[in-house]
Amino acid sequence: MDVTQTAFTDAYRKIKEGILEVRYRPGQKLSEAKLAAELGVGRSPVRSALARLERDGWVRVLPQQGTFVRKFSAGDVAAMSELRLLLEGHAASEAAQKVSSEELAAVRSRFEALKGKGAEQHFDEFLALDDMFHGLVYRVAGNPLITEILKNLRDQIRWLRAFNAAKPGRVDASFAEMERVLSAMEGRDGDAAASAMRQHIGNIAGSYQETRPNTNSPNDES
Repeated sequence: MDVTQTAFTDAYRKIKEGILEVRYRPGQKLSEAKLAAELGVGRSPVRSALARLERDGWVRVLPQQGTFVRKFSAGDVAAMSELRLLLEGHAASEAAQKVSSEELAAVRSRFEALKGKGAEQHFDEFLALDDMFHGLVYRVAGNPLITEILKNLRDQIRWLRAFNAAKPGRVDASFAEMERVLSAMEGRDGDAAASAMRQHIGNIAGSYQETRPNTNSPNDES
């Protein structure tokens, strides 16, 4: 990887991290010059990073106004959820046929360990398991394009969580839903894995939409 590509990759990662960590807040205007100074890079890699972030749905560039951290409307969230339903169901079905017994055993061990302690009471461990489990499904399904889309969608959903308290009992319910996907995968039942995954994603979307804050602003294009 050459110096220019490295600078672009680092700028993209750091700006995205700033958005995920809410250092750059929804609706905030991003200055190319300030970002370059903050990150210690030239303006060219920052410009390229912002262009990529726009394609990935993290910022919006408004003519004659500038670049803003994106705010998600109810329609945006519905579209994201619909895409996740389609793609994650497909990925789970494929993964059920392709995952190795060793990989299933390792995931099952993690599930049993957390089940004994309670997912709700060990939220950080639950998030780590959530990442590991979905990451396994994406990887084993074997489609890099779908994996890239799903990883970006998951980042966006996790970012939205920063503005919404989880419903009581939602963590334990999510844990149980993922375990049903795992059980279907252990049985090599692609249809059951897809159905369980779609139910899981649908419940996540419903939980978010019920607590969704008002994100409309003059900078939204909805």
